[in-house]
Amino acid sequence: MSFSTLPPEILLLIARQLETEKDISSLMGTSARNYQLLFSFLYEHTSSVRLLLEFGADAREINGVYDTDSKLLPETPVGPLHFAKSVAMAKLLLEDGADVDHSPSQWGTPLHAAAERGDIEVAKFLVENGADVDNSNVRVATALHIAVDQGDLDMATLLLDYGADIDCDLDMATLLLDYRADIDSSDITASWEICDYFGTPLHFACLRSNETGISMIQLLLERGADLEAMDIHSATPLHIAAAECSLSIVKLLLDHDAPVNIRDELGITPLFRAVEQPDPCAIFPDPIERPDLDIAKLLLDHGASINIQDNMGITPLFRAVDHSDSSIAKLLLNHGARISAEPGEEDFRSPLHHAVAFGVLDTVELLIRHGAEVNKQDDNGRTCLHLVVDNIQPAILKLLLDHGALANMQNIKGSTALHDVVARKSLATADLRLIGQGVSLIPEDESRHIRCELVWRRDDLVSAKLLIDHGASLDILDTRGKSAFDYAAENEKYFVPSLFVGQHPSCDDQPK
Repeated sequence: MSFSTLPPEILLLIARQLETEKDISSLMGTSARNYQLLFSFLYEHTSSVRLLLEFGADAREINGVYDTDSKLLPETPVGPLHFAKSVAMAKLLLEDGADVDHSPSQWGTPLHAAAERGDIEVAKFLVENGADVDNSNVRVATALHIAVDQGDLDMATLLLDYGADIDCDLDMATLLLDYRADIDSSDITASWEICDYFGTPLHFACLRSNETGISMIQLLLERGADLEAMDIHSATPLHIAAAECSLSIVKLLLDHDAPVNIRDELGITPLFRAVEQPDPCAIFPDPIERPDLDIAKLLLDHGASINIQDNMGITPLFRAVDHSDSSIAKLLLNHGARISAEPGEEDFRSPLHHAVAFGVLDTVELLIRHGAEVNKQDDNGRTCLHLVVDNIQPAILKLLLDHGALANMQNIKGSTALHDVVARKSLATADLRLIGQGVSLIPEDESRHIRCELVWRRDDLVSAKLLIDHGASLDILDTRGKSAFDYAAENEKYFVPSLFVGQHPSCDDQPK
């Protein structure tokens, strides 16, 4: 293995063992790769930099990639001043012509780098030597954004003391368009990923639910942060806190009169954020478990509108009913959430439709107790029975039928719930005849035929029996002129009924 191809880890280990910066410079000269690798390492040493400058190095040259985990700083090369880790180094580079606000490819200025490292002395020196404290990078982040994102109270305090704009009042949309014009049009994912990070420092502080986050929020609020400031999605800090933070942070914002019914670009208020399930693809770090009953109650106690609609006409109750825990839905109902859907809601026309589709038995029962209409149809004519048989939930099916669901209601295609059960191709005409005679059925030889078809068939037998026992007709025709019995006859092309059908007199397939 040649010296120029040594692994980076070994090369850095060798550099650390060298006694003089001159030797490090020589090591850099062994190859272009080694030069790039040791660039940032070298700029920790003032005498090496002075030597390089004496030999004609340019203090404004863009050479090294700044190593950072911050999502607010891109992975593009920067200049020597960004690597300066001492006031002496920064002074030397500035005296040799380095630009204090140099931001290669809009990476950010040396002040951004100092803020990322938490280097108070260098940051102070840069600002006192003309650094623009509000300079923004390609990700619309100032040094204050960096400090807040790092949870660095001391750095944030320093920047604010030197006049940093606490709300960073930038024309974010213009900056976004300018940036997108500069990137490769094929890199659409990168542009949208960056878009999600735009917001004020207070938005970023609300992404931290720990003690550092609380202290940072208190600092920003004491310095006059705008609680109505919006991020790129028109969300306020309270929107972020309701989805990401602990109760104490939400309370802190509300105690400072954060607007509770303000809407984001989707028409969503903070209450929606508190009651809905977190987005599994969200970029925000480590959200606490949601939904949060205490946060939802706190928002309601501070005047959150219970029946406010988003841009689709959906209310917070609609968002809450798909949770496995019905406590959020119960809280909303106890505070006056309406059961009936209003015009404008798409697909599932009511909270009950939504709960049935997600198969949450306790919530379905709760909604029915509060007066939800079990026979209401959506825009496609589907009732709750159509939705529940699609999702194979016999217990919910029985609950709906016991509370007056009509088994023969048809959707816009003329299909009843029984049509939909038979359409899954696991029932034959013999099954329907036997069920119509009051016989309980199970698949034959289930112990020997452990296959998914047997499970589906068993569930469909239960569903069909429940529907027929509650008056479902085998003779109703859909818009294609076919009955459930006709579809059952067609199913016999797909399986041999004698293989599956077995009469089991002692079996009670109905759900308890």
